[in-house]
Order: sequence, then C-alpha cells, then structure tokens
Amino acid sequence: MALNRPTDRWLPAVPARQINLDLAGMDTDARHNLSAAIRFEQTLFIAGDEGCFVHRLVQLPDGGWGLHQALPLADLLTLADPDAEIDIEGLAVEDNWLWIVGSHACTRQKLAKGGDEKIDLEALAALRPMPARAFLARVPLVVETSGHLLPVRQDGGRIAGLVKQTGNGNRIAAALARHALLGRFSSLPAKEGGIDIEGIAVVGNRVALGMRGPTLGGHAVLLELQIMAKRSGRLKLIADPVVRLLSLEGLAIRDLKRDDDDLLILSGPTTAVSGPCSLWRWRGWAGDPPRDGTTVRLHKPDWLMDLPHGRGKDHPEGLALVDGDEPGIMVLPDSPAPLRFKGTRLSVDVFAWPG
Repeated sequence: MALNRPTDRWLPAVPARQINLDLAGMDTDARHNLSAAIRFEQTLFIAGDEGCFVHRLVQLPDGGWGLHQALPLADLLTLADPDAEIDIEGLAVEDNWLWIVGSHACTRQKLAKGGDEKIDLEALAALRPMPARAFLARVPLVVETSGHLLPVRQDGGRIAGLVKQTGNGNRIAAALARHALLGRFSSLPAKEGGIDIEGIAVVGNRVALGMRGPTLGGHAVLLELQIMAKRSGRLKLIADPVVRLLSLEGLAIRDLKRDDDDLLILSGPTTAVSGPCSLWRWRGWAGDPPRDGTTVRLHKPDWLMDLPHGRGKDHPEGLALVDGDEPGIMVLPDSPAPLRFKGTRLSVDVFAWPG
C-alpha cells in the first residue's frame, strides 16, 4: 500500500505541552469516556459517549480550562427519549451554531469482565438497536457578557433543531440502511464493522460525518450530507448521504475538525483494540465537494503525525484546535490513564503543528 508519509518517520509524536481540564462537577464515568471536543475562542465544549449532555469549559488565566457547566440536551432540544443515551461522537461550530452528532450505531450485549464467567451465546447474538444514537442536531450559540459562548434553545429567529427521530432512528439511519453499499453494515454492531459515526465538520449546509465503521476495501469512509433547516429549526436531509473514500493506511476515522478550508482527520482502529492512531490533513476539502454519488475518487490526505496511545487506556478520541502563543492540536483521550488525573483535573496533550 502506498504511504502518504515520509518513510523515515515512524515514531509517535511527542506532546509539546499539556493542558489541564478541571472537570469538577462532572460525573466520574463521564470523565473517563470523553469522545468529542470543539474550541471556539475562550470556550471549550466537550462531550462523552455516555449520557446526553454537552459540557462547557472556559479558559482560565493560567491557560487551563475550567468552571465546568453541564448542559442537558433535553433542555435545548425536543428529544424522542430524553433519558436515552445519545452516544455523542462529534462536535463542530459553524456560523455561531453548535453541531452535535451521535454514533448512529447499534450494539451487542457487553461480555462480562472477569475470569471464568460463562457467556450466553444466544443472548450475545441479540443486537440492541439504539434509536436515540441516531442523532444530528444544531443549537444556536449566544455570547455572554463574559465573552463566552452558551448554547440556547432559541435566539430570536434561530431555533435549535435536529433531524427528525423515529422509533428506528432518524432519516440518516434510514438512508444508510437502504444504501446499496452501506446498507448491509447497518445490522452489524459498532466496533464489529457496523455503522459507527465519529466526528463532524460543517461548511454552510454541507455536513461531513466521519465513520469509524465500516471501512471498505481497507479505505476509510466519509459521509457528506446536504442539510436544510426549516423555520421550526428542524433539520431536513435534502438528499441521501454521499460516500467518499479516504486512504488512511487501513485505519478508520475517529474525529474530524475543519481548519479553514482544510479538514483534519484523526484516524484509528475500527475495532476495540489499542491500535495505531494518526493525524491527517485533507487540503482544500471545503472547496472539494462530492461530484458523484456512484463513482468516487480515492482521496489521499497528507499524513501529519502518529499519536501515542496506551494499551487498554489513553486512546486518542477527540480533537480541538488551540491558538494563541503556542498553537497546536489538543487530543482528548478515551479511558485516560490514571496518572492524567489530579483530583478533578485531567491533563491532556497538545501537539505542535507539523512544520
């Protein structure tokens, strides 16, 4: 397989520095299951793959982030099941809107952790549809007197809304289920090659969704949607999602971040393994929309760096761009190593921009 990287660089990148996130007030499980982040000026939004909250942090004088505030999505949106887990996997900010995407994944019963527990194969074979995870929404952001951003349900004519949810998911899940190529994966669990969305990037009414699963022919899948908002705030899918294929050395997409016209891509394994993770840049993505829904090009983003990861812990999961005197790329870990915590403060890595 052709590599889009210098052949003399194989060691993981070394963090340029670390930043503390004070997560006081956040549920302990949530602190260990962070899956998405987006920074805009002095406000940092983070979310996890458990529960149905977005969390806000603001920048502190020492350069860290704190003053945590939990924002229940049920206060911002009319949810089909306000108590169900959304499995948030991507956050983006575009034109003073906060975009939020769930995994759109179904799951299998988790195996017992331990030595000699017996596994009921019949129970294991039963898949758990999770319609609440079929979630794509945007929420208006307002600027507080402090200068920080706050999501609200309505700001004048700007009204929070989501793609209509149904008992089986939403219109996106339905479109994927009938897709000629992806449809066969819609009945497979996440982390077994089934539909699993992680990461979102937005430009205008064009929405890109990264896919952890499936990979096709060893290539990662990026979905592109055209979304229109009704006067009520509800989001409408204008056409079926368009599939784009990316050459990421066999890895899948774990997060996306728009950087001006470029698209930054965090790649990692499709399955639940402690495998390689890398950063890539698709130069000029904003000016390179899909041209055909049936015949596609194989896109080859530029490799930027490999990221360190632990074994069973410290999996790179979310990206946020950092500016100021030391610009870089903040990486949020899923299942962070215990040494990253000092009380309620989580230490996260910031990597310098390559070159």
